[in-house]
Amino acid sequence: MSVPYYVHAGARLRRILRQKEIVILHYAKKVKLTPQGLYRYFSQAAIKKEKLDILLEAVPVTLEDFYHWNSLEGNTCHQGELLQLYLAKQKITDEQLAAQLHISLNNMHEWLDTAVFSDKQLELLREHLQLSPGYFTGPPALKQEVNWVEAYLDKCMEVQQYARKVSTLEKRISTLESR
Repeated sequence: MSVPYYVHAGARLRRILRQKEIVILHYAKKVKLTPQGLYRYFSQAAIKKEKLDILLEAVPVTLEDFYHWNSLEGNTCHQGELLQLYLAKQKITDEQLAAQLHISLNNMHEWLDTAVFSDKQLELLREHLQLSPGYFTGPPALKQEVNWVEAYLDKCMEVQQYARKVSTLEKRISTLESR
């Protein structure tokens, strides 16, 4: 089995669960883990094959499908992921867009996790980025290089997880300092 790029196993697993709309709490019970234990796997770049087999069997997804996952094939595109791709191509950071939209960075990350944007969100993106709602129905250019799109989206998921960890630690430090 040849893999066209390095796959961050935890981020890929999280994206597959999100796309299949699997509830983390139920999935964790199914694989005999706590939700915290499962989230620990999401941050791991490499998961032992034996454990990965167990995690994938509960989805169900084969190992081959996991490594060659194509979130665009036969599905409507995840609009938050399409926005991430657009921002990367335009060299716009999450922070810059959040400031433009007058929302917090945490809210911006929630937008990037959103499968389907609301009419209000689409209108804000049209106003601030000149993105037509049609962009989010699946630009044909994305379907030409799916493997690189998948690699990029895996990396985005990985970075979001680290940003959330940093945010949590900063809040803890702030709480401790205020005592």
